[in-house]
Formats: sequence, structure tokens, C-alpha cells
Amino acid sequence: MKKTTAILFALLCANSLFSQQWTGNNTTSDPINRVGAVSVGTAQSYDKVTIGKGNLRMVDGKINFGYRIPNRGSYVNSYFTVENVINMSSISGTDGLYIYPSHEYINLDGSVPDQSKVFFVSSTSRVGIGTNAVNCVGCDDYMLFVRNGIKTEKVKVEIAANNGWADYVFAKDYQLMPLKELKSFINDNGHLPEVPTTEEAIKNGIELKEMNILLLKKIEELTLYTLQQQEKMDEQSKRLEMLEKKVK
Repeated sequence: MKKTTAILFALLCANSLFSQQWTGNNTTSDPINRVGAVSVGTAQSYDKVTIGKGNLRMVDGKINFGYRIPNRGSYVNSYFTVENVINMSSISGTDGLYIYPSHEYINLDGSVPDQSKVFFVSSTSRVGIGTNAVNCVGCDDYMLFVRNGIKTEKVKVEIAANNGWADYVFAKDYQLMPLKELKSFINDNGHLPEVPTTEEAIKNGIELKEMNILLLKKIEELTLYTLQQQEKMDEQSKRLEMLEKKVK
């Protein structure tokens, strides 16, 4: 009898201790609260929530990080949100991971527009900043997509090969277009040879590396034209001197 009473007392104590650890109603829907740290898969508690072994999985949900406004005395949710979107019927490439702060502008259903979500990692391992339009025609060679501008102090573009630069213009066998042909081309087309038209630039954009190389090529060609003109001017100057001597 005494043993039975002791066992019942121990069970009651254990139940009492457990009830002190967690607060909340005994339902599957009401929230439960804990003042202390929570550890899963380990006895150690390094933070408020510690996971020892295994992964943390979130299905059809968001992770919100709130912040407290001291003068208001309240918390504001969705200051920073991590959202994993998987839509099996989607073909637009919007599946992936979204990271974004709170936004004043939201859709009628309360969701944040995809284009307003600051950071996007697609299911195809492409990264979008301010946009989720990372799958497009002719974009297979690109990994980073940025909406609006980029402000930085440096941009370094790698040149893959020696012949990727425009110094070949100064080679002895380089065929420079005669000025008469160049003038005719400009009159007929309204732009320099090889340079895209305004319509093409608006439609397709421009490649920064290729355009810099092309501009360098045109500068080097212009330098050759200038040198040719200077040689002709020097020859004409010599002829004038000879004629003046003959006249005298």
C-alpha cells in the first residue's frame, strides 16, 4: 500500500512539474508558452530554441521576426520574413525562397507582391533582388537579376581570353574601313558599324563587357583614322614647302 501511494505521489509531482514548464489549455489548437529555453534533440540550451540533431522544416508557412517599438510599447510582426514558396503548377519560375522586410503596400488578400520581396532564390538556383523574374528568353547564362539600379564603388569584369580585348585593331593586317565607306554607312543607317541601334538597345539591353570592348575598338579605329589624316597633312605640308622653294 505504501509503495502504491509513493508511486502515485511521484506521478502527481511529475505532472505538476510538467504543468509548471508549459502554460496553455490542453487542446491541439490553443497556444502554449514557456518562459525558459527549449531544446530539441539535445540537453544543451544555447539559446531560447536549440536544435541538437536533425533539420528544422517549415511547410506552407512563413518565419517572421518581429521588433519592439519602445514608444508604442508593442511588437510589430513581419519586420523580416522568410517565405518558402512551392507551386507545382507554376511555370513562371516564381518557386523559391523569398526574404523581405515589412511593406506598406500589400495585395488585397494581405500578401506581399512577389516583385516587392527584396531577396529571392529560385528553385533553379538563380538569385533575384527586387524581382522574381529570373527565367527569361536568352537569360540562361545569368545567375543574378536586379530590379532598378546598383550603386557601388567598383565593378570588375573578367576577360576570358587574350583575344577578348580590342588591341587587335592595332595589328598590322587589320583592315580599317575607308572613310568614304564609313560615311556612307552612317548616312544609310544612322549609327556606327557593329554598334546596336536605339531600338535594339531598348529591346535587348546591352552587354556591359561587350559594349566596353566595342567602344574601345571604335576609339582605336578613330585613333588610326587620326594618324592617317596626320600623315596626309604632313605629306601635304612637305609638298607645299617644295613648291614654295621652286617658286622662289
